[in-house]
Amino acid sequence: MNEQRLRPVYLIGLAGCAYALWYYLSVGATVYAAAFGLATVALVLRLRTVTADD
Repeated sequence: MNEQRLRPVYLIGLAGCAYALWYYLSVGATVYAAAFGLATVALVLRLRTVTADD
């Protein structure tokens, strides 16, 4: 897939992980929050590598 198609996929995944991170932090489930925090960081880094060529 090209960069134009991957960017919205990463943004949707990032939004979903950020929401899940907020939700699990608000209910006090730190293990799940940590997992979604790592997934959020990984998606941000991957998005930056995909969009670095622009």
